[in-house]
Amino acid sequence: MNRSSSAAPARPTDATEADDQRRTGRRLPLEVEIEYESTEDFLTDYTANISLGGMFIKTNNPLELDTRFRLSFRLPTEDRVIETIAVVRWRVAPGAAGPMTPGMGVRFETLSPADRRAVDKMLTAWG
Repeated sequence: MNRSSSAAPARPTDATEADDQRRTGRRLPLEVEIEYESTEDFLTDYTANISLGGMFIKTNNPLELDTRFRLSFRLPTEDRVIETIAVVRWRVAPGAAGPMTPGMGVRFETLSPADRRAVDKMLTAWG
């Protein structure tokens, strides 16, 4: 796509500069199905990307900032399910201006050493 606009790139809503600076390391564009619980429902959505520290979940109903929740997913390179506790660090509301997909950026809070190695191995092999 050819963009000739001189406008500044759109930023995710509710993002902070500190969160932007913490996003380091390899980030792999990857769509995998994830399951998680909100206060009302058990939900299924898809990732847009994943890193060793977290992922972006595509959803039209992002959870509130700082929401902690149980998250499970299966990497294409693994036969087992990875389960973790995640926290919402930033979000893009549906209808927000700019090219970003609605959803939420989450950070893994509890990723076992074996699960961390599995994510890192996939990032290294695919990234």
